[in-house]
Amino acid sequence: MTQNPTAKADKIEQPENHYQSPTEVAKDVTLTNEEKKRALNTWEQDARQLLVASDEGMPTPKGQDHRIGEVQRAKEEIGEAKQALPLNEVSNAKVRRQHSK
Repeated sequence: MTQNPTAKADKIEQPENHYQSPTEVAKDVTLTNEEKKRALNTWEQDARQLLVASDEGMPTPKGQDHRIGEVQRAKEEIGEAKQALPLNEVSNAKVRRQHSK
């Protein structure tokens, strides 16, 4: 049985809505390693944005922890070297959000 391409894309673009933890992404047999990497990168970028917001005094939404350590361990499970996203990617995303308001 093949998976709906739209549902698969949504898993990659919004992994927090489909998985209880980053480890579940690593164990999902319906995703290729490249898709898992993209999903985990998305999760990491979202986590870093939460950290930046928290550092600027914004409250963290209830039930949303950054989970960066979990993301890193899940990446290691799929054979990805421990590598953080550059902070400027988080800052650039923040600037885009501010300009879109």
